[in-house]
Amino acid sequence: MSRPGFAVAATTPRVWIGWLALLLWLGCWAGINAGPWYLEEPPQDLVGWVNALRALGPLLPLLLWPLLSPLLRQPHRLPTLAEGLWIGYALLSLQAALLTGADFAVWYWALAYLGVFAAIDGAFGGVDPLPRAMATNRLVWLLATLLFVWMLFFARDVLLVQGKMGLTAHGLVRRIDLGQFGPISRSTGMARLAVVPAVVGLVMALERRGLWRLPWAALSLAALLAIWLLQARQGIFGTVFALGFVVWLSGGRARFVGIAMTVLAGLALLAGLFPQDWLDYISAFATRGDGLSKLQSMTGRDLIWRLGWRAVEQAPWLGFGPQADRRVIGLNAQNGLLYAALAAGYPGAALYLGGLLWGWVLFVRALLRGYARDGAERLFLLQVGGIMAYLTIRNIPENTAALYSVDLLLHAPLLAYLGTLDRVRGSAWQRARQASARPPWALASGQSGQPVGQAARGAPVMPV
Repeated sequence: MSRPGFAVAATTPRVWIGWLALLLWLGCWAGINAGPWYLEEPPQDLVGWVNALRALGPLLPLLLWPLLSPLLRQPHRLPTLAEGLWIGYALLSLQAALLTGADFAVWYWALAYLGVFAAIDGAFGGVDPLPRAMATNRLVWLLATLLFVWMLFFARDVLLVQGKMGLTAHGLVRRIDLGQFGPISRSTGMARLAVVPAVVGLVMALERRGLWRLPWAALSLAALLAIWLLQARQGIFGTVFALGFVVWLSGGRARFVGIAMTVLAGLALLAGLFPQDWLDYISAFATRGDGLSKLQSMTGRDLIWRLGWRAVEQAPWLGFGPQADRRVIGLNAQNGLLYAALAAGYPGAALYLGGLLWGWVLFVRALLRGYARDGAERLFLLQVGGIMAYLTIRNIPENTAALYSVDLLLHAPLLAYLGTLDRVRGSAWQRARQASARPPWALASGQSGQPVGQAARGAPVMPV
């Protein structure tokens, strides 16, 4: 019989690890809309100290976790393949910054990128890695939602304006900022935060029963309304794709209803049952009045991409380090793969793309092999797929997780969860598959290959 105080002593490090993981993730999120410019001079007042601490937030995991993990008896975990590819990309980006002589303001961003994976190491390690991985992602989703709600609350007095096409919140960054704390995220950045409650709420509304659907449906609809009013074009189209993906994965009645509604809407559109002024308004609002004219050139992104890939050819195997798009071509790269190539050359771009694609391999494998064993795990896997679908589509018009950003804070834990799920459940699935593939006489044999009954009696082995 164990001593009464032993259980408390054994669980104490796990409690401290949980609080430390929360601190590390708060540090990562505090660095959003901050940067090395807050560290160039010693802080002069309280606001200066707050901004300096915010800028150090993404570096906090790199500073604290290696020092405190031995004290908490928490071993470091081996990164899974998907996250390992992105870590390799970040190291190549840091190497490019150091070799090209870039200053601290440049390689700060590579360290901030690596800090996210140090936070994952602190949160996912130890016993029960899979529940910890799920809890960490839920914490990240909660932080993203709270940040979005806080932005809406802060900008409540000027959030909505009457534009040419009605109420809109687009262009908010040009009307309000946080004063000494820096500018608030623009509409595109705010929309990506709203995708999280939209996807999570939809999955819960589809899978729950009875009145429990209502609050989740309300959450999803409120987030969708915000995305619509923000008029973030990639947010609107990316969200539609993500929600359609979730409905398809849900299967059963949800998939049937989704397909039926899509077909009926298409037939009604072809038959001209929708008023033309409604259709014109929806098209104009979703595209900010540009229609298809600017969408064909991705609102000027085609020119940026041509300039960017020409710049990549100047250093194809090394790159220029983080923020290379702004330093080399003077423009935002507006594409995740292009940003990765500018930062770390073709090898870095290959690692970044490899991590992105391998995440989807892990997701499909988890679905096909049935790694999500109960209802809660299945719901969580659907939510992961919906959020990852949006972030993947967003790679086309934005830099996304190729640099330290909200996208990375959302996407990296998803990859780490999928890798952990495959690591925990994959070996058991392989053993079960191998056992089912054995012939009947092999299943009835011991490890030595002898028939179990004869080995137990010490009888000689008879040839089969």
